[in-house]
Amino acid sequence: MRTSPLLVTATLAASLLVSAPISAENTSTDIKVSCDAHSDYQVSMSGQAFVFENNDGRNTRVVLGGGQLYINGKQTAVSAADQKRLDGFEAELRLLVPESRQVVTEAVNIAFDALGAVSVALSGNAGKSTEYDKARAKAVASANDPTRLPIFNDQSMRGIVEPIVSEFVPDIVGSALGFAMKAMFAGEEKAAAMETRMNAMEKDLDARIDARAKALEPLAEGMCKRIQRMDALDNALEVRLPNGKPIDFLSIK
Repeated sequence: MRTSPLLVTATLAASLLVSAPISAENTSTDIKVSCDAHSDYQVSMSGQAFVFENNDGRNTRVVLGGGQLYINGKQTAVSAADQKRLDGFEAELRLLVPESRQVVTEAVNIAFDALGAVSVALSGNAGKSTEYDKARAKAVASANDPTRLPIFNDQSMRGIVEPIVSEFVPDIVGSALGFAMKAMFAGEEKAAAMETRMNAMEKDLDARIDARAKALEPLAEGMCKRIQRMDALDNALEVRLPNGKPIDFLSIK
Protein backbone atom coordinates (compact mmCIF):
# COMPACT_ATOMS: atom_id res chain seq x y z
CA MET A 1 0.00 0.00 0.00
CA ARG A 2 1.51 3.33 -1.04
CA THR A 3 1.23 6.01 1.66
CA SER A 4 4.68 7.61 1.57
CA PRO A 5 3.94 10.34 -1.05
CA LEU A 6 1.27 11.83 1.19
CA LEU A 7 3.59 11.74 4.16
CA VAL A 8 6.32 13.40 2.11
CA THR A 9 3.91 16.10 0.94
CA ALA A 10 2.87 16.91 4.49
CA THR A 11 6.34 16.97 5.99
CA LEU A 12 7.75 19.05 3.15
CA ALA A 13 4.93 21.51 3.51
CA ALA A 14 5.68 21.85 7.21
CA SER A 15 9.46 21.86 7.18
CA LEU A 16 10.44 23.41 3.85
CA LEU A 17 7.67 25.81 2.94
CA VAL A 18 7.39 27.38 6.38
CA SER A 19 11.09 27.53 7.09
CA ALA A 20 12.16 28.98 3.74
CA PRO A 21 9.56 31.36 2.35
CA ILE A 22 12.22 33.48 0.63
CA SER A 23 14.75 31.06 -0.79
CA ALA A 24 16.30 30.67 -4.19
CA GLU A 25 14.12 27.72 -5.10
CA ASN A 26 11.79 25.64 -2.97
CA THR A 27 11.60 22.33 -4.82
CA SER A 28 8.72 20.97 -2.74
CA THR A 29 6.32 23.58 -4.05
CA ASP A 30 8.30 25.00 -6.96
CA ILE A 31 8.42 28.54 -5.59
CA LYS A 32 11.07 30.33 -7.62
CA VAL A 33 12.38 33.63 -6.35
CA SER A 34 15.65 35.39 -6.91
CA CYS A 35 17.44 35.72 -3.59
CA ASP A 36 18.47 33.90 -0.46
CA ALA A 37 18.95 36.43 2.33
CA HIS A 38 20.88 35.66 5.49
CA SER A 39 21.97 37.56 8.57
CA ASP A 40 24.35 36.66 11.37
CA TYR A 41 22.09 38.71 13.64
CA GLN A 42 18.88 37.80 15.40
CA VAL A 43 16.46 40.57 14.50
CA SER A 44 13.73 41.80 16.83
CA MET A 45 11.85 44.98 17.62
CA SER A 46 11.89 47.16 20.71
CA GLY A 47 9.12 49.70 20.32
CA GLN A 48 9.69 51.15 16.86
CA ALA A 49 13.40 50.34 16.79
CA PHE A 50 15.02 47.36 15.09
CA VAL A 51 17.45 45.39 17.24
CA PHE A 52 20.21 43.31 15.61
CA GLU A 53 21.99 41.01 18.07
CA ASN A 54 24.87 38.62 17.49
CA ASN A 55 26.03 36.65 20.51
CA ASP A 56 28.04 34.13 18.50
CA GLY A 57 31.60 35.36 18.58
CA ARG A 58 31.06 39.07 17.92
CA ASN A 59 28.76 39.86 20.89
CA THR A 60 27.33 42.81 19.01
CA ARG A 61 24.05 44.68 19.52
CA VAL A 62 23.06 47.22 16.90
CA VAL A 63 19.87 49.26 17.24
CA LEU A 64 18.41 51.22 14.34
CA GLY A 65 15.37 53.44 14.74
CA GLY A 66 14.26 56.89 13.67
CA GLY A 67 17.47 57.28 11.70
CA GLN A 68 19.59 56.86 14.82
CA LEU A 69 22.19 54.14 15.18
CA TYR A 70 23.31 52.62 18.47
CA ILE A 71 26.15 50.12 18.70
CA ASN A 72 26.51 48.22 21.96
CA GLY A 73 24.42 50.83 23.76
CA LYS A 74 26.23 53.90 22.45
CA GLN A 75 24.78 56.28 19.89
CA THR A 76 27.04 56.33 16.86
CA ALA A 77 27.65 59.41 14.74
CA VAL A 78 27.58 58.78 10.99
CA SER A 79 28.41 60.77 7.87
CA ALA A 80 25.73 62.48 5.82
CA ALA A 81 26.08 59.79 3.17
CA ASP A 82 25.72 57.02 5.72
CA GLN A 83 22.72 58.75 7.26
CA LYS A 84 21.00 58.64 3.89
CA ARG A 85 21.87 54.97 3.53
CA LEU A 86 20.61 54.12 7.02
CA ASP A 87 17.38 56.02 6.42
CA GLY A 88 16.86 54.10 3.19
CA PHE A 89 17.68 50.78 4.83
CA GLU A 90 15.28 51.44 7.70
CA ALA A 91 12.49 52.52 5.34
CA GLU A 92 12.85 49.34 3.30
CA LEU A 93 12.96 47.23 6.45
CA ARG A 94 9.73 48.74 7.74
CA LEU A 95 8.01 47.77 4.50
CA LEU A 96 9.56 44.31 4.56
CA VAL A 97 8.17 43.41 8.00
CA PRO A 98 4.45 43.20 7.08
CA GLU A 99 5.33 41.50 3.79
CA SER A 100 7.34 38.83 5.57
CA ARG A 101 4.54 38.27 8.08
CA GLN A 102 2.07 37.82 5.22
CA VAL A 103 4.26 35.22 3.52
CA VAL A 104 5.00 33.31 6.72
CA THR A 105 1.34 33.34 7.79
CA GLU A 106 0.23 31.90 4.45
CA ALA A 107 3.06 29.35 4.58
CA VAL A 108 1.91 28.24 8.04
CA ASN A 109 -1.66 27.93 6.79
CA ILE A 110 -0.57 25.88 3.78
CA ALA A 111 1.49 23.59 5.99
CA PHE A 112 -1.36 23.01 8.42
CA ASP A 113 -3.85 22.43 5.62
CA ALA A 114 -1.56 19.74 4.25
CA LEU A 115 -0.77 18.17 7.60
CA GLY A 116 -4.40 18.20 8.72
CA ALA A 117 -5.73 16.75 5.49
CA VAL A 118 -3.18 13.93 5.51
CA SER A 119 -3.72 13.14 9.18
CA VAL A 120 -7.50 12.93 8.84
CA ALA A 121 -7.26 10.86 5.65
CA LEU A 122 -4.82 8.35 7.10
CA SER A 123 -6.42 8.03 10.52
CA GLY A 124 -10.06 8.33 9.49
CA ASN A 125 -10.56 10.57 12.52
CA ALA A 126 -12.19 13.87 11.50
CA GLY A 127 -11.78 15.13 15.06
CA LYS A 128 -8.07 15.60 14.44
CA SER A 129 -8.95 18.74 12.46
CA THR A 130 -9.70 20.52 15.74
CA GLU A 131 -6.22 19.73 17.06
CA TYR A 132 -4.63 21.12 13.93
CA ASP A 133 -6.78 24.25 13.98
CA LYS A 134 -5.70 25.02 17.56
CA ALA A 135 -2.04 24.50 16.70
CA ARG A 136 -2.46 26.58 13.56
CA ALA A 137 -3.80 29.53 15.55
CA LYS A 138 -0.83 29.28 17.91
CA ALA A 139 1.69 29.14 15.06
CA VAL A 140 0.10 32.08 13.24
CA ALA A 141 0.16 34.12 16.45
CA SER A 142 3.84 33.27 16.87
CA ALA A 143 4.56 34.33 13.29
CA ASN A 144 2.88 37.67 13.97
CA ASP A 145 4.49 38.34 17.35
CA PRO A 146 5.21 42.10 17.22
CA THR A 147 8.61 41.64 18.89
CA ARG A 148 9.71 38.84 16.58
CA LEU A 149 10.73 39.26 12.96
CA PRO A 150 10.59 36.21 10.65
CA ILE A 151 13.30 37.53 8.35
CA PHE A 152 16.92 36.93 7.35
CA ASN A 153 17.84 33.95 9.53
CA ASP A 154 16.72 30.38 10.12
CA GLN A 155 16.65 30.56 13.91
CA SER A 156 13.75 33.01 13.91
CA MET A 157 11.74 30.44 11.96
CA ARG A 158 12.76 27.35 13.88
CA GLY A 159 10.63 28.42 16.81
CA ILE A 160 7.63 28.26 14.48
CA VAL A 161 8.31 25.21 12.34
CA GLU A 162 10.02 22.84 14.79
CA PRO A 163 7.04 22.55 17.17
CA ILE A 164 4.82 21.79 14.16
CA VAL A 165 7.09 19.03 12.92
CA SER A 166 7.85 17.52 16.34
CA GLU A 167 4.21 17.51 17.45
CA PHE A 168 2.40 16.31 14.34
CA VAL A 169 4.74 14.39 12.06
CA PRO A 170 5.05 11.43 14.50
CA ASP A 171 1.26 11.28 14.62
CA ILE A 172 1.08 11.20 10.83
CA VAL A 173 3.75 8.52 10.65
CA GLY A 174 1.75 6.41 13.10
CA SER A 175 -1.43 6.98 11.11
CA ALA A 176 0.38 6.02 7.91
CA LEU A 177 1.53 2.75 9.45
CA GLY A 178 -1.97 2.07 10.73
CA PHE A 179 -3.43 2.79 7.31
CA ALA A 180 -0.93 0.43 5.67
CA MET A 181 -1.83 -2.36 8.11
CA LYS A 182 -5.54 -1.89 7.39
CA ALA A 183 -4.87 -2.10 3.68
CA MET A 184 -2.76 -5.21 4.16
CA PHE A 185 -5.63 -7.09 5.77
CA ALA A 186 -8.51 -5.49 3.88
CA GLY A 187 -8.43 -7.79 0.91
CA GLU A 188 -7.29 -7.04 -2.59
CA GLU A 189 -10.42 -5.19 -3.74
CA LYS A 190 -10.69 -2.94 -0.68
CA ALA A 191 -6.95 -2.32 -0.67
CA ALA A 192 -7.09 -1.22 -4.31
CA ALA A 193 -9.98 1.13 -3.51
CA MET A 194 -8.06 2.60 -0.58
CA GLU A 195 -5.00 3.15 -2.72
CA THR A 196 -7.07 4.80 -5.45
CA ARG A 197 -8.64 7.15 -2.90
CA MET A 198 -5.31 8.08 -1.38
CA ASN A 199 -3.68 8.61 -4.77
CA ALA A 200 -6.50 10.95 -5.77
CA MET A 201 -6.10 12.87 -2.52
CA GLU A 202 -2.34 13.10 -3.02
CA LYS A 203 -2.80 14.56 -6.51
CA ASP A 204 -5.42 17.05 -5.32
CA LEU A 205 -3.37 18.08 -2.29
CA ASP A 206 -0.22 18.59 -4.37
CA ALA A 207 -2.15 20.73 -6.86
CA ARG A 208 -3.69 22.91 -4.15
CA ILE A 209 -0.40 23.41 -2.32
CA ASP A 210 1.39 24.22 -5.55
CA ALA A 211 -1.26 26.76 -6.59
CA ARG A 212 -1.17 28.56 -3.26
CA ALA A 213 2.62 28.57 -3.21
CA LYS A 214 2.80 30.00 -6.71
CA ALA A 215 0.36 32.73 -5.67
CA LEU A 216 3.02 33.92 -3.22
CA GLU A 217 5.67 34.30 -5.92
CA PRO A 218 4.91 37.94 -6.91
CA LEU A 219 5.10 39.05 -3.28
CA ALA A 220 8.24 37.02 -2.69
CA GLU A 221 9.86 38.51 -5.79
CA GLY A 222 9.03 42.01 -4.57
CA MET A 223 10.51 41.19 -1.18
CA CYS A 224 13.67 39.91 -2.82
CA LYS A 225 14.09 43.12 -4.80
CA ARG A 226 13.59 45.07 -1.57
CA ILE A 227 16.20 42.94 0.20
CA GLN A 228 18.61 43.43 -2.68
CA ARG A 229 18.26 47.21 -2.31
CA MET A 230 18.83 46.86 1.42
CA ASP A 231 21.91 44.73 0.81
CA ALA A 232 23.36 47.37 -1.52
CA LEU A 233 22.80 50.09 1.11
CA ASP A 234 24.28 47.85 3.81
CA ASN A 235 27.38 47.10 1.73
CA ALA A 236 27.96 50.80 1.09
CA LEU A 237 27.93 51.82 4.77
CA GLU A 238 31.15 53.43 5.91
CA VAL A 239 30.42 53.21 9.63
CA ARG A 240 32.21 50.40 11.43
CA LEU A 241 31.79 48.26 14.53
CA PRO A 242 34.19 48.83 17.46
CA ASN A 243 36.43 46.06 16.09
CA GLY A 244 36.71 47.90 12.77
CA LYS A 245 34.58 45.46 10.79
CA PRO A 246 31.49 46.40 8.77
CA ILE A 247 28.12 46.12 10.49
CA ASP A 248 26.95 43.74 7.74
CA PHE A 249 23.24 43.67 8.62
CA LEU A 250 22.55 41.05 5.96
CA SER A 251 23.95 39.25 2.97
CA ILE A 252 22.52 37.62 -0.13
CA LYS A 253 23.89 34.33 -1.38
